[in-house]
Amino acid sequence: MSRRVDATFFTARALAGPLFTRAFRLTSDGDEHLPRHGAAILVSNHASFLDPIVIAIRVRRPVRFMVSREFYAKRRLQIVLRCFGTIPVGGRESLVRSFRACTDVLRRGGLVGIFPEGGITRDGMMRPFRSGASVIALKTGVPVVPIHVRGTFEALPRTARWPRFVPVTVRIGIPIPVTASLDPSPGEIDSLTESIRSSIAALGAAPS
Repeated sequence: MSRRVDATFFTARALAGPLFTRAFRLTSDGDEHLPRHGAAILVSNHASFLDPIVIAIRVRRPVRFMVSREFYAKRRLQIVLRCFGTIPVGGRESLVRSFRACTDVLRRGGLVGIFPEGGITRDGMMRPFRSGASVIALKTGVPVVPIHVRGTFEALPRTARWPRFVPVTVRIGIPIPVTASLDPSPGEIDSLTESIRSSIAALGAAPS
């Protein structure tokens, strides 16, 4: 499964990467903060359906994104999501099962992508963060890489049918080190969640 997902990622990136890069004048800042090897959790704001695509293009490594179960309802989309190894969460999908899938990826040295707002913003403003990413990070002890995507809300907001080809930038922050804890306390979880959100907000507030 992992090799097939990796092959799908690299093929799709080779075919679509140059197109998206040119169409959205896609750039990134802070590439040096991305781990070239080993496990990490990539945590980002969520302004558009474009977000996982542009993140994956700039990261250059396969990323297994957590995706809301509702998007698996359509057969064709489900096939695409499965090909890219996405991890369903929500609905009837057990949180324990979803978290186990994430930890399996991380233990194999892979990357997991999480949008902790729990959905796409409707007004362009970053919403409160849920704690799932922090729980997974604390239980596995892997670093969290904060990411802010700018421009995708203007390019393709949730209500739009067609994209506008405006500049998009992916900003990568300094990884947040995490010490593993088999039973993290609510205080530890809340503290890490706030630290992640603050880091992403700071990346978004930085001048272009």
